[in-house]
Amino acid sequence: MDGPFFSELVYDKKTNDFAANDKSYTTPLLNIYTDDVWKQLNSNSTYAANKAADQNCKEAYSVYFKGAKHLSLTDLSLVSPILANTLQGGKATIDKYYCLEAENKLILQFFDYTLKGKERFTSEGIR
Repeated sequence: MDGPFFSELVYDKKTNDFAANDKSYTTPLLNIYTDDVWKQLNSNSTYAANKAADQNCKEAYSVYFKGAKHLSLTDLSLVSPILANTLQGGKATIDKYYCLEAENKLILQFFDYTLKGKERFTSEGIR
């Protein structure tokens, strides 16, 4: 959730740097993004692997919570909003209750689909 996909980076001897692995990834992925990371997906940042993973995954879903900040995806925004705002560099514009409730529902639907074989998971896009 809202983090770089480091597990599929491999060392490239030619560039002396890490690059996204181009092999197919067969485990279904659910990527949940906030404003900061969403804006970096098309850049040459540590989040570039996320974009490559989406293209190389057998099944990947991406959801963007517009107006959310990193800690909007945690209960810290409810327990200690002042600390959350300080740590993430400002207040999120998304309603914190909506964000957490929608995120929880989304994750449950994803796990129901991938782990229990229930209805096809199609909830992706901008929230």
